[in-house]
Amino acid sequence: MAIKAATLTTEKVNGRYYTPAHIVNSMLDLSGYCGSAILEKHIMENSCGDGAFLAEIVRRYCDVSVSCGVVGDVLIAQLERYIHGIEIDENECQKCIARVNAVVADYGVFVVDWNIQCADTLTVAKDFKGKMDFVIGNPPYVRVHNLSSYADVKQYSFAQDGMTDLYIVFYEIGLSMLNKHGVLCYINPSSVFNSVAANTARRHFISENLIKKVVDLKHYQPFEATTYTTILVMSKGNKKPVAEYYEYDDKYKEIIHIDTIKYSDFYINGSYYFADNKSLSTVGCIMSHLPKRTVFDVKNGFATLYDSFFIDDFDFEDYIIPIVKASTGRMTKCLFPYDNKGNLLPYDTLTKVQPIRKRYEQHRERLKSRSLEKSEYWYAFGRSQGIQDVHKKKYAINTLLRDVGDIKLVPCNPGVGVYSGLYVLTELDYDELKSLLFTDDFIEYVAMLGKYKSGGYYTYSSKDLLKYLDYKYAERTGE
Repeated sequence: MAIKAATLTTEKVNGRYYTPAHIVNSMLDLSGYCGSAILEKHIMENSCGDGAFLAEIVRRYCDVSVSCGVVGDVLIAQLERYIHGIEIDENECQKCIARVNAVVADYGVFVVDWNIQCADTLTVAKDFKGKMDFVIGNPPYVRVHNLSSYADVKQYSFAQDGMTDLYIVFYEIGLSMLNKHGVLCYINPSSVFNSVAANTARRHFISENLIKKVVDLKHYQPFEATTYTTILVMSKGNKKPVAEYYEYDDKYKEIIHIDTIKYSDFYINGSYYFADNKSLSTVGCIMSHLPKRTVFDVKNGFATLYDSFFIDDFDFEDYIIPIVKASTGRMTKCLFPYDNKGNLLPYDTLTKVQPIRKRYEQHRERLKSRSLEKSEYWYAFGRSQGIQDVHKKKYAINTLLRDVGDIKLVPCNPGVGVYSGLYVLTELDYDELKSLLFTDDFIEYVAMLGKYKSGGYYTYSSKDLLKYLDYKYAERTGE
C-alpha cells in the first residue's frame, strides 16, 4: 500500500493511534482470549504498531502456559508458532519486538524468533487466509484521500462504497484470516454504524451472522484524537442473528452489558442503531414510518462558504436581510445578492451600491477561491441551499444537543434567512412545533443516532429531524 507522506502527520499517514491498556484488556476478555482455552490457538494483530495488544497477548499466553507446566523450549516453540503480528512501519515493528521480548524476559525466556513481520498487511494477508483462531486489534484509520494509490485498496469488496477508510478494508482482511470458528475484535470509528463507505461491510456482517458483541464507547475517546469509537466482536461460529450490546462507563473504566438484541431490530434502513430493546423499538418505528402526508419540510440553512463576508452588522440597507444563526438563535444581517424569487442579481446591479462594490473588490480573490457550485458566479453564495425559502415562514433550529434545554427554536418571518443550522417549513404554529420537539423523546432519539460531538453533544441531519416530526405528528393526530 503506497502512502502519501508529504505534509501529513504520522497519524494521518499510518492511521496510528495507540490503544490504552484498559481497552486492550477489555477487548481480549470480550474475545475470549483468556484462560487455558488460549493455549495452542493462533492469534493475529495485523496492524500491531508498537505492540500494545501483542504485549498483553504474550503475557497472557505465558501466564497460562506456566500455570499448566508449559515452560522452556516448549513455551518458546508455542510463542513462535501461535502468536502473529504485522506492522508496515519498521521503527514501530522493532519497538513491538522489543516490547514482547521484555515481557517474556519476566518468564526467563530470552530468545524467541517472533512471527512479527514488517510488511504491508494488504499484500501479505493471503498468507494467513483461514488460519487464525483470533484476530485482534486497532486497524489503521486512513481516509482514501490520504492514500497516494487507491489500487491496493480497491481490490477489496468492502472498499466499493463512497470515500472509504482503511479500517473498513481491514475488516475484510481480518475476517479472511479467521478459521471457521475464529473470533475477530476491532476497535474503530463508530462511523462503521452509518457511513456510506461501510454499506457493503454492514450488509455482509448481517448476512453472515458475524456480529457477536458491540461496545459503544459513546463520547469516551480512548485516543488522542477526535475520533469516536466502538468495539465490535465477530465470530464465524455465531449461529443466531443476535448480539450482546454493551456501553462503556468512562468513570469506572468498565464495560456494562445493556441488552441482547436481534439483528433485525438494530439494522434499520441500512444503518446500525444500538440501545436497549425498548428504545430500539421506538427508533425502528420512527425510521420505518411512511407518512400518508407530511406537513413538514426540513432543510439546511445558507452555506455561503465565506460567512464573514456575507454576514455582519452592516451599516447600509441595500440588499441586506435579517438572518438568524440557528446554532445560537442570534439575529444579525446578511448581504443577500438575490431577488425575491431567489434569482441571483447581476453583479453590476449589486455594485451600484458603493459599500457593496468596495466590499466585493476587497474580497474578490478569496470569494473566487471557494469551492463553488457554479464557478462563474463568484459573487454568489457558495451553495444554493436555503435561498429559495427566504420569503417563507419557517423555524430555525440548532443541531447540537445534550438535553431539552439546549434546543433553540426561533420563528422566522418571511424575508429572514437562516444559517449555521436547519430550518423547518410548516403551517403549524410555534407552540405546536415546540410541543413535538421540546421533549425527552426527541433527545433520546437524537442520542440513538450515534452522531457524537465533543462536550457530550449529539447532532442530527435534516432527514433525521423530518423522520421524527412526521412520526410524532402522525402519532398525535392519528394520520
